[in-house]
Amino acid sequence: MQAGNLKDRATLYSARTEGAQPAWPIIGSLWAGFQEPKSVGRGEQTGIRAADSTYVQMRYRPSMQQGQLLRRQGMWYVVESVEPGYNRSELAVSARRIIGSTAQYRQRGAVETTEVLAFITRENIYTGPMSEPRMQIELFQPQLPYPWGRRGDTIALFGGTFTVDGVVEGSDNGVTLKVLVTS
Repeated sequence: MQAGNLKDRATLYSARTEGAQPAWPIIGSLWAGFQEPKSVGRGEQTGIRAADSTYVQMRYRPSMQQGQLLRRQGMWYVVESVEPGYNRSELAVSARRIIGSTAQYRQRGAVETTEVLAFITRENIYTGPMSEPRMQIELFQPQLPYPWGRRGDTIALFGGTFTVDGVVEGSDNGVTLKVLVTS
């Protein structure tokens, strides 16, 4: 491994910890080389995670594992796999970039808003007693204030304001959360 290839400074975060308030503690900083996927043959984005993986090269870290987060120059990545490199001194990491639009999240009754990455995953879902139209918005959890996804919270995205009606069952994967919203 050539040290010159490790030109990006990144912060490594732990996978989500459980407890009274979920958190993603900072593990430390590291030097890494990020190779973003080429645009040729790229699949269509269907969620907040990028369609293709980013290759990340770094020095060997025994604590590096799947589910951790990397942050580089304001961009977030979710570690998918960690493999030893050609020798024990390096790691080859596959990570998905979080690709979302900047939204403003406000908890019910709060004055302050929080900037969060969001992605509209589905539109015009008819649900509820009157078959009212809903949309699904996927949110990046580490940026959300806890408790998140409560009925009445609002999300300002693309010039519109959406009200959270509930969390999509089974969508909390420790990194993202899908909520049903009304406009």
